[in-house]
Amino acid sequence: MKKLYYIIILTLGLFNCTNPKEQKPNVLFIMMDDLGYGQFGIYNDTITTSDYNPYFVHLVDSLQGYSLDKSLEFSKKAIPTLSYLANEGIIFNRAFTTSNICAPSRLGIATGMNQNKFGVYTNVDCEESGLQKGTHLAEKIQDANYSTAHIGKWHIGKRDKQIINNIRKEYQVEKKGDYYDLKKSNPILHKKIKESGYIGSVVEEQNPLNNGFDYYYGYNHWACSFYNAKNVWENFEYVGTQKNYNTEVFTDKAIDVMDSSIKSKKSFYIQLHYHAVHDSLEPKAPEKYFNKFNSGSYDLDNFYAHVNAVDENVKRMIDFLKSKDQYKNTIIVFTSDNGAMAGGSYNGHKTGSPLPGNTPFTGHKGNYYQGGFRVPMFISWPEGITQPKVSSQMVSTMDILPTIIDVSGEELPEKIDGKSLLPIINDVQKEPLHNHLVWSGLHAYKWGYLINKSTQTHSTESGFAPPCWVVIKDDYLLRFTGTLEKGIYLDHMDGRNPIIELFNIKNDPTESKDLSKDKPLIVNEMMNLYAEESKAFPPPVDWKKAKWTELQSTKSVISQ
Repeated sequence: MKKLYYIIILTLGLFNCTNPKEQKPNVLFIMMDDLGYGQFGIYNDTITTSDYNPYFVHLVDSLQGYSLDKSLEFSKKAIPTLSYLANEGIIFNRAFTTSNICAPSRLGIATGMNQNKFGVYTNVDCEESGLQKGTHLAEKIQDANYSTAHIGKWHIGKRDKQIINNIRKEYQVEKKGDYYDLKKSNPILHKKIKESGYIGSVVEEQNPLNNGFDYYYGYNHWACSFYNAKNVWENFEYVGTQKNYNTEVFTDKAIDVMDSSIKSKKSFYIQLHYHAVHDSLEPKAPEKYFNKFNSGSYDLDNFYAHVNAVDENVKRMIDFLKSKDQYKNTIIVFTSDNGAMAGGSYNGHKTGSPLPGNTPFTGHKGNYYQGGFRVPMFISWPEGITQPKVSSQMVSTMDILPTIIDVSGEELPEKIDGKSLLPIINDVQKEPLHNHLVWSGLHAYKWGYLINKSTQTHSTESGFAPPCWVVIKDDYLLRFTGTLEKGIYLDHMDGRNPIIELFNIKNDPTESKDLSKDKPLIVNEMMNLYAEESKAFPPPVDWKKAKWTELQSTKSVISQ
C-alpha cells in the first residue's frame, strides 16, 4: 500500500523534476570543513552555556579566556543567510557523517557507501587507495545531463607521486624520506616540490574530471591555505599560487559554473566544499568579516569571521541565482564533513576551534563520541519544500547524492548504503529511513580538547589510539572501544581492556550513563548488527592490522 501511494505521488508530478518539459532542479552542495554541530547556531535555541562540556570550558578559561556568552551569540550571528535557508527548508537534527575524520567521510559521501567496505578507516587509508573507478555517484548525475563541477576540497584520491619522482630525478636525489621528511633533510628540494603543487595533486584516474565532473577547481589534501595557497589545481593543471582568500575564490568559481550552465540552458550540480573552517584560527579573516565580531578574543572573533565569510558568500550565490530567476528551482544542501576540531593545544602552537564546539554532544573530530560524527545538515528548495520543518529522522551524509540522483530522474545504483531523502522532503516517510547505522575506525584524542588528557601530542597520539566501532539504532548508541595502551591516557595510565558501552542518546546526549549492564538484550542485538555488517569490511589499506583485528573479535568483551 505504501509503495502504491508513493507511485501515485510520482504520477501526480509532485516531484517537479520528473516532468521532462520542466528544467530539472539545479543543485548546490555546500560542505564546510570541521564545522561543529554547536557552532552552527540554528541548533542552539535551547542551548545555554551550562550545556557546554565542562572540561572544554576549563581549558578555555585556562588557555584563552574568551566569553562563553559571546561564543553562543556568535554561533547565531555569523550565519544569517544559512539560517534563513535552513528555516525555509528541512533541518535534520539527527544527521551523521560516515566517519569522524575527513577523507573517509568524504569517500562515504561520494560513493553513498560505508567506506569501510573499501578498506578505508583512516585518512591515510584513503590517501593510499582513493576512489575506485565507477563508484562516484556524480557519474549518475552527469548521466542525467547535468553540468557538473567540484570546487574546493577533494581529498579522496592518491597524490600524483610522479611529480615528486620527476623532481628527485631532476635534482639527482635518490628516493629517501617522504615529502614531510624533506623539510628538514633537504629544504631546497622540499620547497621545489611544494611549488610544484604536488601536495594538492591527484592521480589522473582519480581526478574529478574522470569521475563524473565536467569541471574541477580544488585541492586533494586535508587543507588549503586561506591565502597564497600552493596546492590548488584546475582540471588537470596546477594553478600556481592562489593569492586571494579561498572562500571568495571558490565562490567565484561556483558562480562562473552557474552562469555558464544557465547560458547553455543546462541544470547544474556543483559540489562547493570549502576549506573553512579547517585551521580557522590561522590566519586572520578579511576585515569586512572580522570587524563584525568584537568579543575581545582574537581566536573567537576570527573563527566566527571565517564562518561569516562562508555565509556572506552563500548570499552572493543566492543573489546571483535570483538575478537569473534560478533561485526557486535550486536545491541547496549544507553539511559538515565531521565534528569540530574543538579546543585543545596542538604541539604548543595551535589551538582548536572554539565553543560551542559540538555542544550538546561530547567529544570532537577524531573520536566516536557523538561530537565526532554528528553534524549540522539542511536542505533548502523553494519550489520543492513548501512546508519548512525539522526532521528527527536518523539520516547520513551518504544519503545526499542518492537524493540528487533521485531528483535527477535517474535510478539509484544497487548495493549502496545511502538512501534518497525525497520521501522525507515530501513527507511520506513515516518509518525510519535507516534501521540502523554502523561506523568503525580509530577513536583518537588528537583533534580536540581531549588531547590534553593524553601524554602524547597532536602529531603522535593517533598512533596509539584504540580501535572503535559504533552502532546506532532507534535511541540507542552502542560503542566498542579497544585496548588502551599503558602510559598514553591520563585517566588510564595503567592501560585498560576493551569495553562495551550503551547509551540512550535521546535522553543522554552527553553519553554519561552507561546502560550496557541494564539492557543486555539490546547490547546483544546491536553487537550482532555490527558483526553481520562488518563481514563486508576488508582489512585496512594502511591502518595497523592489529587494530582492525581487534574490531573483528569483540564478542568476548560482553562477558568480561
